[in-house]
This record gives sequence, C-alpha cells and structure tokens, in this order.
Amino acid sequence: MAEAKFELADKAEALYFSIFDITTNRKHYPVKFQRLSTRLQDYALDIHSNILDANSYRTDIPEQKAKRIEHQTNVITTCNKILSLAKYSLSAHLISFATSEKWVSLTHDIKNITLAWRKNTNGS
Repeated sequence: MAEAKFELADKAEALYFSIFDITTNRKHYPVKFQRLSTRLQDYALDIHSNILDANSYRTDIPEQKAKRIEHQTNVITTCNKILSLAKYSLSAHLISFATSEKWVSLTHDIKNITLAWRKNTNGS
C-alpha cells in the first residue's frame, strides 16, 4: 500500500497545483469570485494535508488508527466539496471543460484511492 499512498500524495499535489494555477488567474476567477477561488484553494490544501497527516499515523495503536481513519474520511468529504465547486465553476464558465475534467478526474482518483486505503485501514 506504500506505493498507493505515494501516488495519492502526488495526485493531491497535482490537484492543488492546478487549482492554484487557475484560481489565481483573474481572467478565470475575477475578484467577484474571490470567495469561490479561496474555498477551492483551501479544500485542495486540506486534501493534501489530511493525506499526509493520515499517512503519519500508525495502525497498531488504536488511538492513532482512529485519527488516521478520521483524516481519511476528511479527505473523502473534502473531495465531494471540490467536485461540487468544480461543477459550479464549469457552469459559471470560469473554467474550461478540459480543466473541469482534469480536476474531476484527479479528485475522483484521490477519493477512490482514499476509500480503498480507509477500507484497508479498517481491516488491519
């Protein structure tokens, strides 16, 4: 599972890089959409942070295992929030279909890998 966690962190990093590249461009997200762009950035950073935090906990200590599962669950929940905001951004013509597809693909990958990781954590 170590390879999947490394891949997971890489995907989370790619997601926040892409979100920051687009949302800091005023041609894509004018000032009136500042709250939306800030929220997207915060969620992307939260996903990356929670993945790294979850990975730092051991599963052989019950308290740490519970914290790991909590961080994994936070990743999954935050992915759902990003997906919703990406959908709105596309419908408001703030991002292109290609950008939306990239964000949605990365977010779904992160969510699915995290779901499998959480299931494995619960089983160990």
